[in-house]
Amino acid sequence: MPSNASTTRGHPPAASFRALCRDVRHGAGLAVHEPTLQAAAAEWPLLTAALRQHAAGRRDAQVYDQPAAFEAFIRGGGNVPLYEQVSAELAGQYAGVRSLLDIGCGDGHALFPALAARPHGLERLTLLEPAAALLASALARAQAEQPELPVQARHERLDAFAANLGAADRWDVAQATFALQAIPEPERWDGLARLRGHAGRLVIVEFDIPDLQRDPDTLLLSLVGRYERALGEYEGATRELVALGFLLPMFLGQLDEQTAATNWEHPAPVWRTRLERLGWRVRRLERLCDYFWSPAFVLVAEA
Repeated sequence: MPSNASTTRGHPPAASFRALCRDVRHGAGLAVHEPTLQAAAAEWPLLTAALRQHAAGRRDAQVYDQPAAFEAFIRGGGNVPLYEQVSAELAGQYAGVRSLLDIGCGDGHALFPALAARPHGLERLTLLEPAAALLASALARAQAEQPELPVQARHERLDAFAANLGAADRWDVAQATFALQAIPEPERWDGLARLRGHAGRLVIVEFDIPDLQRDPDTLLLSLVGRYERALGEYEGATRELVALGFLLPMFLGQLDEQTAATNWEHPAPVWRTRLERLGWRVRRLERLCDYFWSPAFVLVAEA
């Protein structure tokens, strides 16, 4: 596909749309982009409206700069059925498990509904999270919802945590839900390699991301379609909050070549291959549920 025009009928030229997004991100005027905006509105009305709103007001937003926006995003739209299925999957992993390590636990959005879903026999829970505020929230939730369960909170990244494990540090299950893709390579794989001697089973939930990096126009159209779908899952004031405070800054950042990467995602088979190279024995890899970004999958491996 040529870089200066999309071959998909009805879409504005890819180069023109990319230039529009660059100017929106950096606060430039949009008058020169009006033909592109009109063409885009016919295909992606919600995203185009958000671009206009962003250009008219909040021009320097950064991802997560509005906690309320991320909260509205994660608690609504397609995230509701997504996390319901993730938590149900996790709950099914806890039979006979006495010790659990949650890697990148966040605020426990997937973990605690899983623990509450059915009786469990956990005797030890370790929460690993590099973001202090999220770890504090998860710990408070553990104390409120699982007061009898001994909990250890570790404020560090996986690679540093795994590098300092002793021979006696072991868990029946180590789980990670949408957390490993935020760890740069090779730190992620180094951490998982070291962890293999300390966890009997590894449960990963991530997104099955297609490899589109070789064709920038195909990648652009894929991103635009995914964000348009996401915006369609919210309505009214909530949509505006989610769009301007979270989704649009994230979208614009992904298109800006000067923005440092914050995610390192892969197709599901790549996760299998890389883990097997580290010595993990992958016993299960299957699609979990649909999602605007890409279908979620679950991978279960044994040490």
